[in-house]
Amino acid sequence: MKRLYTLMLLAMGCMTAAMAQWNTNATPKCIYEAPAGSDYYACTSKAVRTADSKTWIAWKTWGVKYVGETKCLAVRTYLQLLSADGVPQFDEPILVNDHITASWWSQYSLQVAADGSAIVTVADGRTEETAIPTGSGTEAYSAQTFTPAIYKVSQEGDMLWGLDGVEYRQYTNAEFTRAIVVGEDTYFFFYNQTYDGSGTADDMTDYGTFVQRISDDGTEAWDTPRKWSDDQVFPTLVPSTDSEFLLIENSPLGALCHRLNADLEEVWGEAVLIDDNSSSDKSMQPYKAVSDGQGGAAVAFVRAMGGFSHNIRVQHIYADGSLGFGLTGLDAADTEDNDYDYCNIAANPATEQILVDFESQINDNGYHVMLQGFSYDGDYLFEPLGLSIAQKTTNSGYAFGSVGCGALSNGDWIVAYRDVQAWGANTSFIIRRYDADGKQLWTRTIGRNLDPSSITFIVEEDASYLFYREYAAAKNPGITVFRIANDGTYSQAVGISEQPASSTAACQQHYYSLDGKQLQQPGRGISIVRHSDGTMSKVMK
Repeated sequence: MKRLYTLMLLAMGCMTAAMAQWNTNATPKCIYEAPAGSDYYACTSKAVRTADSKTWIAWKTWGVKYVGETKCLAVRTYLQLLSADGVPQFDEPILVNDHITASWWSQYSLQVAADGSAIVTVADGRTEETAIPTGSGTEAYSAQTFTPAIYKVSQEGDMLWGLDGVEYRQYTNAEFTRAIVVGEDTYFFFYNQTYDGSGTADDMTDYGTFVQRISDDGTEAWDTPRKWSDDQVFPTLVPSTDSEFLLIENSPLGALCHRLNADLEEVWGEAVLIDDNSSSDKSMQPYKAVSDGQGGAAVAFVRAMGGFSHNIRVQHIYADGSLGFGLTGLDAADTEDNDYDYCNIAANPATEQILVDFESQINDNGYHVMLQGFSYDGDYLFEPLGLSIAQKTTNSGYAFGSVGCGALSNGDWIVAYRDVQAWGANTSFIIRRYDADGKQLWTRTIGRNLDPSSITFIVEEDASYLFYREYAAAKNPGITVFRIANDGTYSQAVGISEQPASSTAACQQHYYSLDGKQLQQPGRGISIVRHSDGTMSKVMK
């Protein structure tokens, strides 16, 4: 009996270590940690959630690859899948691509397919003959080409579209790649440039944005990717229906929105001009855009107003192409006297409202985090200048950093931003919940002395999630995760956040065997029960 009891304690202890991946307090958890310079040094990170409450996380690393005996530079892309409990599903991250590259990495993207697989787009040097010396030594070489490729990886870790993905070797300067999943299809966009090799200032001979439609099994719709645009533009993509999507791009006319079917035909007949502002001294791409849940989209971007002044322009596009905010959109702050920048946007189909968060510097009144709400028809929900939710009245330069916002079905909003105490690793996250009238319901400070980058903030009905790359001189770089229930608690199981924290009634339970395997119900003999408050007990059947 004593031996069985000891085994029980050991099993429960092992399961606690294996399952307690999500934080149970206000301290984020690093799921990957490595010394700087190692192959797991995280350059940037992205995260997406699946329909079955799992999380795909992708990141890039600097590394070395030998081509024969020649030492080359490689920037690799890795994938990890977290279970609903936050437990990594692969003992080692999946290495997606392993080709030499230039001394910088391309802009890649991460999406989730309808079946829960990960869709990853990259661009790297796919032919070793493009390697040239980097200047740091005769044995150090790098590629000077960016060939676009797209991968599909199952939740079991299988490379469904081949070990090298679906690749397009005829393109060699596609540093920017992006994808959108629409029903069973994935649309792969990339921007490519062609040079004549003369090395002169005008040696670019062609450029444009290309797209290929790829079915669930990896079949390409067209013999070669279609050229979407001859302009130097790169689109923002938003799902519309199971067979159509919205494409938003900047143009000489201003911001345009297209609604496209599976063959890239214009559903509205032509693109809709959603705002006629265009700027050369402030990049408005990519636009911040989200689905309105009704086939349309809410869009926000920064517009320049001359000098160093900017404002946040917002527009709502209905599914039929009509504009909820008029022909030129609305400014989030109804003034041009202050400087507003760095926006995020969320939409709530249940209440037909839109929320925008942004940063501001209001003359001599320091730095602010601002909110502005709109109805789908363009009515302001807060005061004309926006709602200030955080202020620093000193001009120390230690201000705020916008992170993101999201909607809850009852009309409330979850908002996250960074509070920067000093340069370097002196940042904390602030997460707050507001009701539809802008009243703060709770606030939480998450971590301290952080140095985050590549931040993804995801709001779901029961809980909100932070994923980011952490790096500081006193810490090891790595990928960090954080979850908070939308009632402001940390240890409650997702799905029961409406219960008081002290309640133990109707607690959700999960069952496990002694070796840690999850069960649908208690098995024969002794099983472990994990309760929603984090405690464990044993049950005999």
